[in-house]
Amino acid sequence: MSDPLDALFFPRRIGVIGVSPRPGTWGRRVVDLLRSGGYGGEVYAVEPREHDPELPSLDDLLTDGRLLDLLVVAVPAEAAVDVVDRARRAGVGAVVLFSAGFAEAGEEGGERQARLAAAAGDMPVLGPNCLGLVSRPAATVVTASAYVERAAPAPGPVAIVTQSGAMGFVLAALLDQQGTSYSYYASVGNEACLPLTDVGSYLLERPDVQVLGLYVEQIRNPEALARLGMRARELDKRVVVLKAGASEAGGRATLSHTAAVAGDPLLFGALCRDAGIVTAEDDESFADLVTALQRPVSLPPEPRFAVLSMSGGAGAVIADRLTALGARVPELAPDTRATVAALDLPGVAALDNPIDLGGQFYRGAESFGALLAALDRDPAIDGVVCCFTFGDQFVEIYRELAHSIGELTTPGWLVWACPPEGALSGAPPGVVHPTIASLMRALPAVVREPEPELADEGASSDAKAAAARVVALLPGPPGVVTEASAGPLLRELGVPYVECVDVDAAARGPGGDTPDGSYVVKLDSPDAPHRARLGLVRLGVPAADVSCIASELLARAEDLGLRDAQVVVQPRLAQAGELSIGAVRDPQYGPALVVGPGGARAEEAGADRHVVRLPAAPGAVERVADSVAARHPALHGPVVTQVLFLIAELVEQAPSLAELDINPLLVRPDGSLVAVDSLLVLSADDTPEHS
Repeated sequence: MSDPLDALFFPRRIGVIGVSPRPGTWGRRVVDLLRSGGYGGEVYAVEPREHDPELPSLDDLLTDGRLLDLLVVAVPAEAAVDVVDRARRAGVGAVVLFSAGFAEAGEEGGERQARLAAAAGDMPVLGPNCLGLVSRPAATVVTASAYVERAAPAPGPVAIVTQSGAMGFVLAALLDQQGTSYSYYASVGNEACLPLTDVGSYLLERPDVQVLGLYVEQIRNPEALARLGMRARELDKRVVVLKAGASEAGGRATLSHTAAVAGDPLLFGALCRDAGIVTAEDDESFADLVTALQRPVSLPPEPRFAVLSMSGGAGAVIADRLTALGARVPELAPDTRATVAALDLPGVAALDNPIDLGGQFYRGAESFGALLAALDRDPAIDGVVCCFTFGDQFVEIYRELAHSIGELTTPGWLVWACPPEGALSGAPPGVVHPTIASLMRALPAVVREPEPELADEGASSDAKAAAARVVALLPGPPGVVTEASAGPLLRELGVPYVECVDVDAAARGPGGDTPDGSYVVKLDSPDAPHRARLGLVRLGVPAADVSCIASELLARAEDLGLRDAQVVVQPRLAQAGELSIGAVRDPQYGPALVVGPGGARAEEAGADRHVVRLPAAPGAVERVADSVAARHPALHGPVVTQVLFLIAELVEQAPSLAELDINPLLVRPDGSLVAVDSLLVLSADDTPEHS
């Protein structure tokens, strides 16, 4: 065995401790499943001897020279710690620990888990509180789950690693329904000794694994997950993650709008995107993605599809769904259309794209290969989607069609709707989906993002120099830096910022470029980071009323007991839209930029937001800038890019900067940007907290 985890997934000798004579207990189930499942190695049911005096002890095995590759432990938690210690000292290769009563059981359990980790040392231990593993290539079934006794399709190029054993088998069952199945499954439980990412890394390196599926509830090491995704990219493989549960990233100050919205889903999604990891929204989309990604398929941005069906209605639905995804269903090229028209396809209802073969499609089944070949040769077609239903009388025709589609040079898929039971088994990996919705959930994962227009190299150097100047000007003590100080700092950084005026100057006449020449009057205090919620921001104030409103706000600040209160007056500016751009230094995920809608919509649930983790991956800033500009016709991507690079450099050079918030950042009618409100939060600790 060349890797320590080989002892888990390819054991030659397995011992089980905790074998009760009562049927259905976990230890007994493992022994029975190994014996009935075709495992070819040696299985030893060992201890506790009070149940069966004939059972050997662990010490007996070692005395006889029968060194175990894998020890399965199904005894109470306190006894399990001692068993693991004995196993390590005896040279056992690895342990699967089912026992509960560790970190999931509170403070006492947490202390017990710490003792377990110490007892294990360098020996791989899967668990505790796990549901075991399955290695189908080795016929190794080490679990008590009844699921493994079900009939399943042949093993496919898929591995599943999960923090929840039961949920992992639910995902496996959904794959079975799509005619595909896993080769390896592991439930990591509490990850006391063996993290999910370590198990995933081992399986990803297996030559018979193309897709690694992960179910996670807690991201204990974001950077390890990112490395896993990047390694998959190097191997031309894919990682699919379904995440549930609350974030561990507590303690964020959330004084700014940015920190309030930069929650775990946004930051986790950004990490996965940068690492090339595909995220699933739910269990069904997980199965769809894992099914489709078993082939290393890649489609260009805005791909062009040919649609082929036995039903005009199904073809129309597919065309609509593809269009909604940003793809196109163009007319066939004249040569392709002529070739298709010349084929023996009785009952064809339409030769346009979508092609409707009609209800008598089976009469021309022998021409399907030539039809697909014609579409495959068309350089104007990037992908082919076929849709057939039921097929009880034509199972072999459909299966042959699926294999033909899988062999095309042009990526192709078959939607086999309502197939007979077991019909999908044996289908080529990643080709067949049971519903239109299933395929549509998976297709975006194989479409390449457009290449962004990279910024000029000099822009980054200018940003570094400007950020260095601002870092030197940052105030020393931790706390809130309000707009009165934050605005000038951002202006020094190079961010376009509205010029403030004093009360007397504003009172002398109109300002700004709005038709009424009005002003914005705000109360500035470190005790009121969300001043609009306190009624301390007044918009559209006429010049003649500025002094009165300023006095009113100062009086309000005195009533509220706000420290260091002062009034900020700005001319009101014409705008064509509002953005918010900010940064947050998350204790788990590290620093990140967050770009979204501005003004009152900054914290709106469901609003379209973009995240760039720092340091930014190549093209990440430009990609977000282009996406933001696409939603604001008056705005140009390079303008947003420049501001983002400036803020990114400041965040990277100032580790004490915990939060930064610019909201709103006005989109001017001429396409330029100007900030009109801002906030900085400095932390007491200037060292990054994430790993």
